[in-house]
Amino acid sequence: MFTPLEDIRFLADSENRFTALEALAAGPRTRSELRSATEASSATISRLLGDFEDRGWVARDGKRYALTPLGEYVASEFIDLHGHMKTASELRELLPWFPLEELDLEGDLEVVTGARITAATPDNPMAPVARVLDIERKSTRTNTLANIFPEPCIEARHEAIVDGTQTMELVTTPAVVESVMASPCADEFEDIVAADRATVYVHDGDVPPGGVYDGTAYLIVLDDQDVSVGLIESDDSVLVDRLAETFDEYQRASTRLTASALRDGHESAWAET
Repeated sequence: MFTPLEDIRFLADSENRFTALEALAAGPRTRSELRSATEASSATISRLLGDFEDRGWVARDGKRYALTPLGEYVASEFIDLHGHMKTASELRELLPWFPLEELDLEGDLEVVTGARITAATPDNPMAPVARVLDIERKSTRTNTLANIFPEPCIEARHEAIVDGTQTMELVTTPAVVESVMASPCADEFEDIVAADRATVYVHDGDVPPGGVYDGTAYLIVLDDQDVSVGLIESDDSVLVDRLAETFDEYQRASTRLTASALRDGHESAWAET
């Protein structure tokens, strides 16, 4: 008889056991298929399946092994737990900078359980920026709050909107507009502002970077130096609604930016209503 803690320790102590359980949760598997999934030896798979059988988690049907109803229950719960812990591990470095209070998410981290997290690492400090550029190029519709608009992002948006079919609503700040219009990408930015599929607003104050693209919420996490340390993406309805509401609040408090105002002089571009 195995205790609950012994069963938890049994699965947690071996990557092979978890991988095999995950593979079996997707359907019956042969020993050969389990060896391929785990990259373990035949002897290891034999011991693993024997242990699973002793616990009543698998049953053999010819050359294939399948989870029993009890095994399906264990697999479902443990795979969920593994997912939660994976998210917790990825959030560990981001959580100090995650705007829980601003998004009214304190005590509600469940909304990011299945999130896609792209963290900056010593080996790849630009990973979040690269993912943002991917979103900006490939998404169909975006509502974006931007506290910076660097040249690569302008180029990506120009490609997606002016040369492509993306629809974008953007809320940014006067400082960002000033910076963009002083950059080599000023003409491209003006093309974006003039495009039928783009609506750009200017908010007189800071904006939290992020938004919603194609029904997915995304949040750029900044440290105390305003350096991007991660990107969180989630289709959880609670987080999507919070980010959509946040965008709407800033959009309502902003002024529409027009291409004609930019041409007349960008210092007055956000003076029109």
